[in-house]
Amino acid sequence: MASLNKTSLTSAGRGLIDRANAVASSNRTRRVAIGLVLFVIVIGLLGFFAAPPLIRHIAEQQISAQLGRPATIGRIALNPYTLSFEADHVHIGEAQSNLPADSRSSDFIDIERLIVLPSWSSLFRLAPVINELKIDSPRFHIVRYDAQRFNFSDLIEKFSKPSAKPSDKPARFSVSNIRIANGRIDFDDRLLKTQHVIDQWSVGIPFIANLPSTTELFVTPSLQARIDGSPLSIKGRTKPFAESRESEVAVQLDGLDLPQIVSYAPESLPVAVKSGKLSTDLDVSFSLTGDAPVVRIKGTADIADIDVTDKQNAPLFAAQSLHVNAVNLEPLRNVYQLSEIKLSQPDVKLSRDKTGAFNFQKLSGPPANNPPAAETKAAAETQPLDLSIRHIAIDQGQVAFNDSLMAQPAQLGLKALDVTLDDFSTLGKPPARYVLKTALDHGGTLAASGGFTLPGKDADAKLTLADLPLPPLQPYVANALAARISDGALSANLPLHVDWSTPEPSIQVGAGDVSLKSLKLVPTANTAPVALASAQAKITKIDVAARTAALESVTLNGLSVDAKRLKDGSIDLAALAGPHETAPEASATHKVEKANAAGPAWRYQIAQIALNDSTADFTDETTPTPVKLHIAPLQVSVKQVTDDLTKPLAVDGRLTMNGKGTLATAGTLTIKPLSLALHVDASQLDASAFEPYFGSSLNASLSSALLTANGDASYSGEGRTLKAGYKGDVSLSNVRLIDRVSSQPLAGWNLLGLTKLNARYDEKGADVEAARVTFANFYGRVLLDAQGKLNLRDIVVKDKTGGKATAATTATAAAEPAPVASAPVVPKAASTSPTPNLRFGQLVLQNGRVTYTDNFIKPNFTANLVAITGTIGAFGTHSTVSAPVDVAAKLNANGPVSIKGTVNPLIAKPALDLTASAHDVELPNISPYSTKYAGYPITKGKLNVDLHYQLADDKLSANNHLFIDQLTFGDHVDNATATKLPVRLAVSLLKNSRGEIDVNIPISGSLSNPEFSVGALVWKAIVNLLERAVTAPFSLLANAFGGGKNAEELGYVEFDPGSSTLSDAGKEKLDTIAKALADKPSIKMDLSARVDPAVDEPGLRAAYVDRQVKLAKMKDANDDNPNISPSTITLSPDEYTKFLTKAYKDADFKKPRNMIGMTKTLPDAEMKAALAANAPIDEAALGTLAQKRASAVKAYFDGKIDSKRIFIVSPHMNADGIKDKGAPTRVDFGLQ
Repeated sequence: MASLNKTSLTSAGRGLIDRANAVASSNRTRRVAIGLVLFVIVIGLLGFFAAPPLIRHIAEQQISAQLGRPATIGRIALNPYTLSFEADHVHIGEAQSNLPADSRSSDFIDIERLIVLPSWSSLFRLAPVINELKIDSPRFHIVRYDAQRFNFSDLIEKFSKPSAKPSDKPARFSVSNIRIANGRIDFDDRLLKTQHVIDQWSVGIPFIANLPSTTELFVTPSLQARIDGSPLSIKGRTKPFAESRESEVAVQLDGLDLPQIVSYAPESLPVAVKSGKLSTDLDVSFSLTGDAPVVRIKGTADIADIDVTDKQNAPLFAAQSLHVNAVNLEPLRNVYQLSEIKLSQPDVKLSRDKTGAFNFQKLSGPPANNPPAAETKAAAETQPLDLSIRHIAIDQGQVAFNDSLMAQPAQLGLKALDVTLDDFSTLGKPPARYVLKTALDHGGTLAASGGFTLPGKDADAKLTLADLPLPPLQPYVANALAARISDGALSANLPLHVDWSTPEPSIQVGAGDVSLKSLKLVPTANTAPVALASAQAKITKIDVAARTAALESVTLNGLSVDAKRLKDGSIDLAALAGPHETAPEASATHKVEKANAAGPAWRYQIAQIALNDSTADFTDETTPTPVKLHIAPLQVSVKQVTDDLTKPLAVDGRLTMNGKGTLATAGTLTIKPLSLALHVDASQLDASAFEPYFGSSLNASLSSALLTANGDASYSGEGRTLKAGYKGDVSLSNVRLIDRVSSQPLAGWNLLGLTKLNARYDEKGADVEAARVTFANFYGRVLLDAQGKLNLRDIVVKDKTGGKATAATTATAAAEPAPVASAPVVPKAASTSPTPNLRFGQLVLQNGRVTYTDNFIKPNFTANLVAITGTIGAFGTHSTVSAPVDVAAKLNANGPVSIKGTVNPLIAKPALDLTASAHDVELPNISPYSTKYAGYPITKGKLNVDLHYQLADDKLSANNHLFIDQLTFGDHVDNATATKLPVRLAVSLLKNSRGEIDVNIPISGSLSNPEFSVGALVWKAIVNLLERAVTAPFSLLANAFGGGKNAEELGYVEFDPGSSTLSDAGKEKLDTIAKALADKPSIKMDLSARVDPAVDEPGLRAAYVDRQVKLAKMKDANDDNPNISPSTITLSPDEYTKFLTKAYKDADFKKPRNMIGMTKTLPDAEMKAALAANAPIDEAALGTLAQKRASAVKAYFDGKIDSKRIFIVSPHMNADGIKDKGAPTRVDFGLQ
């Protein structure tokens, strides 16, 4: 500006010298000069005195008219010679329309002083040239009424209208030395209800001109101000009217309050800036090359105390400071080169609502419609973004995430977040390197490092996660897991590589590991928690795009599970899977799930899955008594796990169950189709734990049972193609069965072992083969309780129908002695399934014991069968040869028992040929039974039993040989249950002279008969034997001593009617009786003669006639032989007629006579009839006949039986009471 003034003055001086010379040389010139002087004087007078009031008046009017506001000017001073212009106290009031109703005036603009120094050069430049423009202490009062209306909005509308005749060329001007000092702007923002003050502001512009000679000169403007107390400094230089528009500005801000500035952004921001202090040291340059403008920015910008919220005052972002150092920013060319961005203590508040929308996502508003094709093409032609940042640092940041998408809101956060990024570039090929370290609010740390390149569209990372607590992640699994995560921490060391250069992005996980520790799940259904001490997955490679995963191992340590099978059959842990509700459609999780479902199935390979030192508790409540299993420790290993379920898996497992044994398995398992081949090694495994599964069908509880097995198990197929098998040894030991009623031991054994067992099942049915079956140290307890109920009869629980049978059985048991009681043999029910094929090489019995206790009898009875040992040879379901049997035992420790023979029990029609014997059985031990049922206690006696049983074609034949020695009864005991039969007599009948009873009791029957029972048949035979001893004792004697087919007739001897003479048949019968009684000296015989008047009276009369005939002959014979008797007399037919006539004539009764009075000769028959009719036969004669008959029998026994054992009792004078078919003319025998 100084050079410009100097040049102008030099030119003006030269002009004055030339003109002065001209005036001096011309009168005309002198006159003109004088006129000019006078003009100048007049102008001066007018300018100094007349023009200011006029200008003031016009200015006030024009300003008021143009601005529509009252205007006043305190003073105007004008120097017409220097062209200086001054105006003091310029005041422009507020437009009346902007004033409130109760106010008449208000300030709009006040200027303390305005100084304008025009230049005389304006005259020859034909353009206004101002040498100086100075405004001192301007005051502006600006009011904002709403978003688009200010107190000056009317002026903008008025002066922004285009001119009616616009000029083709811009107006030329030049203004120098522009200075505004001590300015102030009062801004009343009634929309936001705030007020701002920009004071102490000053502007300095050396010059601004568009004259041709000045367009290429730099203008160096400056601005100093305070904005609400914050200093502002702007310096620069510019060529505003040059073609290049070259400009440079230095912007310096110090603590500018951002909330006040941001509120006046041209467009409303979606956020609210609550605090922030902006400080800058920027150099901004602008130039125009051709038609392409160039804007360059460099320098630093800092924002302190940043606090940004959304429109609802919810926190979004805060930071202690943000520092940006720009090397070169060319926004018009999409070039952004920064040397450093540093963010200190950022605090980010991230949230997601129930629709899945993030709070920052909402700030952008709804997505815009697709741009027109032209705009799309223009965007495509825009230069690519060239963003490079040498270094980015985030220091001590924190992120809070409040997620309301899930049913249970989640609150997560990061703290101590440190991030560095170096050499970032959107176009550079060398990868940018980054490092991230942070801690999580709930514990744990996260670290990541690696690099990425945007042009190459790939990135790699080394991710390290340490001790991430899992409980805070509960809301994200609550939808799929019905349990509360009460403890647990996750750690990971994973290398990642991402390549998004193809339409299908590639995400790969390299060799690393993921671990878990102290996991504890507490189910919501009030069940036991699931705990896991630790777990680790060693990853070889995972390719998300290819959907492949290769893992070296998955190891679970210290898993603790307590599962229950509920009464409805469901497993309580199955509820852990949750309700499987679908996540909201907008959630990223749901989108990932949909993408996974749409893609191909994952292919995976896991070299080994291992479960170590784990515990599993299982309770089954579907059984009457819950099944409880405690498995600890549990070890499982599965190798070569793949997605190909047809490939076999190598499995290996070990466990201890209920602390009583171990189970080890090793082999292969195939999922599809299901098959397995395992070697099983079980040692003392607690099998009694499974008792509730079958115990409800037994009236006995299994208190102990240990399973041991060593063999190979296999399984394959399903349905009709099912195949299963086991090959090896198996045993069940330490078995104890407890009677549920008495709580006493019922049965058990120390060992039931099958050696070389080969069990198979396929479509043909079951096939079981064992080389040897050993049954060792076994015992059984048979109990008849006080109610007469046998424990073995109800060992199997019966249904309601079976209950009736139980009652009948009980009644039978009460009525019969228990020793012979046995369950009925029921034929097998028909079945459509194949009959199992069973083969056993040998059955070995070792040291068995069976105890029988009868509490029904008083006093109680107990018998022990001990030392049961023996063998049974090979037998099976298709055996053609019976197995040899050799079993020995002792009854009550001293009575040897032996069973020998052959048996084939498993064929369709079982066969046996067994001989059993028991010797030296002491009978006093069963005295309670003899007292109860016979009425006599046994004081002495021994029993030997020899049994022979044969079974063939369902036909059983048996001979029970009983030998009782010296059976002796005590005194009779009266009781209601004793038989009324003469027991002593029966025993005496059975005893021989040596006191021995030797009887055979044969039985037979058919197993096809549902009522068939061996015990019932034996008991029935014994009862029949006793009844026969009483009702038909001579029949019993006949069978024992060869009485023949008519043995039942030994109970009497017959006589001819009217006769007392024994016949030969009668004598033979008496000989048999004599022989039998000779061997039974304790038996006494009663002789009871019997007559039947209906038969014996005619017999006596006929005998009388015969005697009279013989007496008639004897009278003749006495003449020759006086020793003759009637019994020795014989008669020929002719003699009979002769002597009949004589006897008739000698008889003293009235006879028919002839005409001359002589006794009339009659035919033999009439004479016999007449003699018989007049025979002296009466009741006494019948009594005599009876006595003679008894005497005849007794006389016959003389010498054969001691007469002291024979007694004649009163005769029977009629045939009443005879139940047999024998003649009533007899002598009946009775034994006692």
